Amino acid sequence: MQTKLDRKKIITIVAIFLGAGLLLSLIPIIISSFYSHPLADDFGFSEKVNHVVKNGGGLFDILSASFQQVKDTYLDWQGTYAAIFVFSLQPAAFSEHIYFLTTFVMLTALIASTLFFVNTIFNILGYDKKIGIIISFVILLLSIHFVVDKKEAFFWWNGSSYYTLFYSFSLLFFSILIKLYYAEKIIKKVIFLIISLLLAAILGGGNYSTALLTTVILAFVIFLLIKHKKKISLCYVMIFLILITGFVISMIAPGNSVRAATLTGESPVKAIIHSVFYAVVYIAKWTGLAQLAGFSVIGFFAYILTKNSKYKFQYPFIVFVLSVLVFATQLTPPLYAMNSVGSGRQVNIYYYSYYIFMSFNIFYIIGWINQKDIVRIRTKNIQKSFSVCTLLLTIGVFLCGCLNYGLHNITFVDTLLALKNSTPQTYSAEYLDRISQIKNGNTTISDIKTVPDFFSPLCIEEDSDFWINKQIARYYDVDKVTLKTE
Repeated sequence: MQTKLDRKKIITIVAIFLGAGLLLSLIPIIISSFYSHPLADDFGFSEKVNHVVKNGGGLFDILSASFQQVKDTYLDWQGTYAAIFVFSLQPAAFSEHIYFLTTFVMLTALIASTLFFVNTIFNILGYDKKIGIIISFVILLLSIHFVVDKKEAFFWWNGSSYYTLFYSFSLLFFSILIKLYYAEKIIKKVIFLIISLLLAAILGGGNYSTALLTTVILAFVIFLLIKHKKKISLCYVMIFLILITGFVISMIAPGNSVRAATLTGESPVKAIIHSVFYAVVYIAKWTGLAQLAGFSVIGFFAYILTKNSKYKFQYPFIVFVLSVLVFATQLTPPLYAMNSVGSGRQVNIYYYSYYIFMSFNIFYIIGWINQKDIVRIRTKNIQKSFSVCTLLLTIGVFLCGCLNYGLHNITFVDTLLALKNSTPQTYSAEYLDRISQIKNGNTTISDIKTVPDFFSPLCIEEDSDFWINKQIARYYDVDKVTLKTE
């Protein structure tokens, strides 16, 4: 005789299963991080701070060096003042032995911000927080292990902090805005307002894709509040003004024109049209079997949560189209500036936000289905055998998706196999040998030979005036660094 499985038990089992899976899957990534080292722009942007630290400078001296780096870069290369400040503080600038913190910071930021964002929304809607945790785990497992560019997502400070970290800041920003809107106590409102203003200033000076997307979403939210005659305080106007002011300050930097001279972009209209096109392409491209398995889990719980919802999900098609347009805004800046959707590190944030975008639409569409009473499932009395079969089927689809994607491309598998083959260990030994040679006066060195695909070689060239060569030379206080001719 079949036994009935209580819904709460299902939720608890799934949450534990996914949570344990996420934690275990991070182990080879974290171990690999201990063999990572600074590269390329890491040297140039943290050069001043590194020299201060070497000379025994204190906190004031370090901050002074960071602000000087922001000023110099603002005038000579790019205006993203908050990002430049973060670049200058790359871990190895303080000690070459703590660069592994790059991975810890990026993973912690991504995981914590996703959990906080989903939990905040669920808390406001009065949904079961355990289900919110499950959805967060699904999003994180797919975001981390199927990420477009592993190297530039978690193992390179300059690239990952510019995008993964600032994407995480944006999730935190919207979470605090929600809490500010619903806060009743004055002290909470003041605290949330201060944090919101600070994050607005930071995001305005971060990467242009996140800054633009954040600005568009906040403007849209304010518009909806006004349209539906909801309370809109002066706080939101202040936050928006700080955000847009920071964005403008970043865009008008003299250094941007210097950098723009080396690039050829598209016209504004063409960039907008192409951003929508590429957004649709990416959504279609990224929706594979593994993702469908994850979305089925989200869809199942969306059905439960929206079953008796008082909200009327009236316009699923219009909402989907609008959300695609909003999603596409983050692709517009790189297309406008350089006729490209950006490098791997930039595409990574499109990929992260893709899961938020899809989860939102799944909830809305499932809510519409529930409102129309198209599908009827008695979720309170699900048979245990049915639950087990459904779980096994979902896992089976996910595994098929992994095989189709390529097991070696999955972050967990890639880092695990590399560690087994000692590739990161050998990479680290070669890297440290090259740096030791430079410090000891031998500045004509060969590049690193053994490189796992989630790390990078030094990328120096025979020309000592190549920008990476020059940055490394300044960082280690030598006249020049050149590539040894093999």
